[in-house]
Amino acid sequence: MFGMPGNLGDMMKLVGQLPKLKENIAQAQERARNRTVSGESGAGLVKVVANGVGEVLSVAIEPEALKDPESLGPLIAAATNAALVKSKEVIVGEARTAMGGIELPPGIVP
Repeated sequence: MFGMPGNLGDMMKLVGQLPKLKENIAQAQERARNRTVSGESGAGLVKVVANGVGEVLSVAIEPEALKDPESLGPLIAAATNAALVKSKEVIVGEARTAMGGIELPPGIVP
């Protein structure tokens, strides 16, 4: 987009939109914070709920999972990772919406 001299107008247009983009991104973060996703493991023995900005909100463990304490840690980790993957999808989607179609370079959004 910005590699060619003829695209200077595009860059100037983007700079002019920065205040609105900042506002859009703040709103996107708030929307993501208010959305929840869940991950589970062990056929539902462990369920983790997170929000769209990667904060774990709750962990639920079925009593059956407590019968094998050695497997509990990996089940919690797997459910948490599943929830956090979905959380990342939420924030990326919200960021794309906030940017109004401007493609984000890799690594800009977690």
